[in-house]
Amino acid sequence: MAINLISSIIVFIVSMGINFLLTPFILKSLGNEAYGFVGLSNAIVSYASIITVAINSVSGRFVAYEWHKNNIPKSNIYYSSVLVVNVFFCIVVVVCSGLFLLNINKILDVPPHLENDVFLTFVFYFINFCVGLFNGVITVCAFVKNKLYLISIRNAISSAILAICIVLLFYFFKPMIFYIAISALIASLFVFFSTIFISSRITPELKFSLFAFDFKSIKELFSSGIYNSFNALNRILITGMDLFICNIFLNANMTGILAVSKAAPIILESFVAQISFIFSPKFVELYSKGEIKSLIIQSKLSMRITAFILIAPVAVFVAFGQEFYTLWLPFKNQSEISLIYELSLVVLLPILLISFVFSLFNLDSATNQLRRPAIANTILGFGTILAQIAILKFTNYGIYGIVVTAAIFYSLRICFFDLINASLNLNQPISTFYPAFFRLVCVFMTILLMVFGLKFYINISITSWIDFVLHSILFAIFGYVFCLFLLFNQKERQSIMGLIKSKLRQNK
Repeated sequence: MAINLISSIIVFIVSMGINFLLTPFILKSLGNEAYGFVGLSNAIVSYASIITVAINSVSGRFVAYEWHKNNIPKSNIYYSSVLVVNVFFCIVVVVCSGLFLLNINKILDVPPHLENDVFLTFVFYFINFCVGLFNGVITVCAFVKNKLYLISIRNAISSAILAICIVLLFYFFKPMIFYIAISALIASLFVFFSTIFISSRITPELKFSLFAFDFKSIKELFSSGIYNSFNALNRILITGMDLFICNIFLNANMTGILAVSKAAPIILESFVAQISFIFSPKFVELYSKGEIKSLIIQSKLSMRITAFILIAPVAVFVAFGQEFYTLWLPFKNQSEISLIYELSLVVLLPILLISFVFSLFNLDSATNQLRRPAIANTILGFGTILAQIAILKFTNYGIYGIVVTAAIFYSLRICFFDLINASLNLNQPISTFYPAFFRLVCVFMTILLMVFGLKFYINISITSWIDFVLHSILFAIFGYVFCLFLLFNQKERQSIMGLIKSKLRQNK
């Protein structure tokens, strides 16, 4: 698990660096209006995942479960059946996307000079989505072997390909939005072919066969994963509909501002999902063996490990965020910088809270208990959308109303449902994970206050990237040291330090 975790962190750093360099480059080239459609098109295309998640989200769990029971033929049945069904999903996506594209100007507020560009952007993103369907299924090879670091390496190379393609297209041709979608498609094709290669090497026993398709297996997967479709719908309603609502009720310019303010928090959320997923294979293994006490211990440890990785950088970002955006987007005026910073902090709050419990979501699939979170999350998601629309129609809060409403509903779900649901999955008291969660919140508040206190006590003035990087590193190290003592006992600290020392020796 250690190598999976370390590789995930490395990929995050690579991806963050690429996004750090590309976002201002793209934003400056395209402007607020056009940049807003980059995030909006991604969000709308993700709506298609609602119909595919029911099968794909649980395929890894079922294949791995049979694999660990040495039932390879059954694993192949699930594997082959899912690949066949995804062909059908692609056909459905093509039909639905065609209807959407034919009526795009009636659905969205698209400025006349961007109509063709936005149209092509959606076309390439829909194609990319279909390719991604197969990428997710084939990736199960690394899941069953618990070699997720291979996927991390693949993702790092994919991110580099994405960045290179974007830079080349923007450099040699007139800047257009759809260049980003084309680049994403090229990166996805690399992922597709490289994953097939990885699968053939580490799990040659997993083989696709059209004759292995089994409708009963698909029904079994669907009955289990249908609730994940509702969860996907909920995530879209809470985190993916805000750009759409902003475009419809405000304007394209505000949509661009909101997209920029969400850039850093979204990177953090994707990283949280990535490192939380590395605990999933172990959760499935422990549950399949009936080792519930060990599973609870592993679950709480996963919460602390994730928090340890994130607390210090998030605290530094909160403290130095205004300076970061000033340096990162020098072509923006100070009022826009302040707006982007304030919005990003609101978006960041629930993402920080969800990072403390994200690994617990793996218990839903490990225990195959998906119905309860699906129902609760769907109700909460629709409640969020209705509240946002009401805020925009009956108040003057504007863009603040969108992000604050989403943050409140998202945080309520975490505090009053997700923690309880994780306990119920394991037939444990509902308070099982609350002490660990509140401990993590208290540790973050402590580190945040210490970072802010030091910043104002020393009276730091940041005017260049060198100043920002040096102070951020020093403050992050300070935060990590305190987190190490606040989150882990002596034995755990020794294990962590031993792991770090061994890795440093390997690099010498």
